[in-house]
Amino acid sequence: MPRETFQQELDGLTSDLLDLGGEVEASLENMVGAMEGRDAEVARRELGVDVRYKARGMDIERECMILQARQAPVARDLRLLYTVQSLTNHLVRSGTLCEHICQAIVETADCERDEDLETSLVEMARTARNVFSEGLDVFKNRDIERARDLQAKDDKVDLLYSEAMNLIANPPAGAGGAPEWRVRAALMVHYLERISDHGVDVGGSSVFLVTGERIEEAMRRYLDRNMDEK
Repeated sequence: MPRETFQQELDGLTSDLLDLGGEVEASLENMVGAMEGRDAEVARRELGVDVRYKARGMDIERECMILQARQAPVARDLRLLYTVQSLTNHLVRSGTLCEHICQAIVETADCERDEDLETSLVEMARTARNVFSEGLDVFKNRDIERARDLQAKDDKVDLLYSEAMNLIANPPAGAGGAPEWRVRAALMVHYLERISDHGVDVGGSSVFLVTGERIEEAMRRYLDRNMDEK
């Protein structure tokens, strides 16, 4: 019976984590919508979410520590508790970055914008949102094969990052965009790149949870296996 109770508590902890992930996903969806539609009111809805996400994250981390102190977890259970703590950090930070971006959208709502740079930003936001959502889905389904594909999708974000930063540092002749907006755009580019990285890490944590290996070691084994099969 104690073991069954412990498993129920672990399942509840995972459910709480996925609920938090779903809320952050919704915030990212609103962020992308606000960028696509230049809609400051949609962005304004996300102001203040950072406080809520941090509080939820602290509750999850506290429960992890209580379970470790009260129970005697075996290796698999310890991996889950460690993974939940790690993912909580990634989710909360992604929510914080999302709020920063929405704050920038609100504060520059009336600023002139460089259309080419804005196009890059919107595409980067969509891609970062997709990487984050897929990373969360990889964890939910323990799909370690898809976890190994996430880095390639993150590469697109890195390319868009370079493109956007080049437009910021070397604007074409006659390009628009108020200085205030261009400064905020540079910050948004950095925040979006970090959101995508968090999504990769969320998915990569599934490899450690399932196999006990870090994603780097698992990737090396995966590549070596493919080379041996050729």
